[in-house]
Amino acid sequence: MENKNKKCSFKEHKDIDAVSYCYDCKFSFCNKCKNFHQGFFENHHLYNIDNNIEIFIDICKEKNHSKQLEFYCKNHNQLCCVGCISKIEAKGYGQHNNCDICIIEDIKEEKKNKLKDNIKYLEDLSNNLDNSIKELKILFNKINERKEELKTNIQNIFTKIRTTLNEREDELLLEVDNKYNDIYCKESEKLKISLEKGKLINNEWNEDNKLSSIINDCINIEDNIKNINIINDNIKKCKLNKDVEIQFNIENEYFDNYIKSIKLLGHILDKFNIDSLILKNKDDLNKFYNLILNQIKINNIKLLYRSSRDGLKLNDLKNKINNKSNLIFLFLTGNTRIFGSFFKIKIEVKHNIYIKDENAFVFSLNNNKIYKILIPEYAFRFYNDYPLLIGNTGNGNGFYFDSDSIYDKGLLRNPKIYDFEKNNELTEGSAEFNELEIFEINFN
Repeated sequence: MENKNKKCSFKEHKDIDAVSYCYDCKFSFCNKCKNFHQGFFENHHLYNIDNNIEIFIDICKEKNHSKQLEFYCKNHNQLCCVGCISKIEAKGYGQHNNCDICIIEDIKEEKKNKLKDNIKYLEDLSNNLDNSIKELKILFNKINERKEELKTNIQNIFTKIRTTLNEREDELLLEVDNKYNDIYCKESEKLKISLEKGKLINNEWNEDNKLSSIINDCINIEDNIKNINIINDNIKKCKLNKDVEIQFNIENEYFDNYIKSIKLLGHILDKFNIDSLILKNKDDLNKFYNLILNQIKINNIKLLYRSSRDGLKLNDLKNKINNKSNLIFLFLTGNTRIFGSFFKIKIEVKHNIYIKDENAFVFSLNNNKIYKILIPEYAFRFYNDYPLLIGNTGNGNGFYFDSDSIYDKGLLRNPKIYDFEKNNELTEGSAEFNELEIFEINFN
């Protein structure tokens, strides 16, 4: 409370600075009023007004109390007055009646030691906070850079589309001009040329040595006249029928599909929002996003099955994926090799039945490549000896898992990878199986 802003509450002294304040009366007093007040109310709490100092720090703030804060409540870590610990629970009294209470002198040393610890903690926190703020600023700048880069990429794509559309528009407009010029303007030029040529031939008609040339020119003039008459007939028809011989045609179905494609063009995907234990680091996530998700243009991805979470019984796996489509299988072997497959068609779990999928493929994150399943008719099946068989492994680009028990209770183990275009993904013998995750993707 600042003395320069506080004036005496007595009307006749309202321009005189106040020097004290009565907590009970809620009035400010100048020197003269202060002495008068003390003569009538000896038990009131009268305080000197000091600049920038809280003058009522030792007075209880509870309503109807206005008592000195002399006690400490250990239960609530709070200072109390005699009204707070009173056994009479009325008019705001007795809130701490059943608490562990002591006088404030008893906690002096405890609070002093605690203050030292808190000061050190705040100093460390302040230093760490400064470093965190610096790191946050750097991170925020990088995020902004990535955001602007992403926006620029989108703008470049749509600028290219607009440029291509404008170029196509110019081509069609030019083609219209050329066609009209070819039909009308060129024939008009032929008319003028034929007329001039006819006059010239007429003057040279008696020159016998030019007879063949003259006759040939006559034939050309006759042909030109036929073409000009055809043009005149077409003009008459256009005037009568209001028809336009040259039209701009576009297939309605193609146009509608093109407009729909433009409206659905591009997706904003959070590439790190993937619930995966196999994709444990940013590099793997980046590879998976750029190689797979960007390849098939998805909106979101949902985890259906995880071997370490859901178990390795094949019946449980089959129940998770039965009648599901747009599935990504992701495998981890030897804690280093990540590979998998994609199936667009709906998976109907049937024993020893091949599933055909023209869009299916296998991939390797280690090699950062996608490989075509060479025989789509043999894209996927469950089988006795090889519980999970993906791709036509006998003809390259596929993999399967051995089973160590009967089919119904079989566990996936010992993955064997075939061919992958005869690169490093071709396994020699068996590999240690670590994890299998199956994701369902959404294109909407």
